[in-house]
Amino acid sequence: MISTIATEEAYEGGHTLFYEGDVGDKLFIVVSGTVTILKNKDGVETALATLRENEFLGELALFDAETRTATARCDGPCTFLVIERNDMEQLAHEYPAIAFGFIKALISRMRGMINNKN
Repeated sequence: MISTIATEEAYEGGHTLFYEGDVGDKLFIVVSGTVTILKNKDGVETALATLRENEFLGELALFDAETRTATARCDGPCTFLVIERNDMEQLAHEYPAIAFGFIKALISRMRGMINNKN
């Protein structure tokens, strides 16, 4: 299902997929490579997470149409499946299990962040 709406995109190391504050309209699924998620505080970038094969990023802005909460940068050569917002909305309506899968993944990430603060 996802492969019917996703496009494949490849980038070299150091490429920034998106910046904190950008308007989000794409979800990225890592096919190969690693991506670092960075947060800017007072002009200093801090790494929040490193995402690898089969993990996804960009989902928050995709679902709530808000700006990106962090910057995403390729650590080396990376390949992604990319899904546009409109296509994801249609897929979620047609296949609610996919939307539920994203909800479960988001909850897992939230639990991880809460546990790391304690």
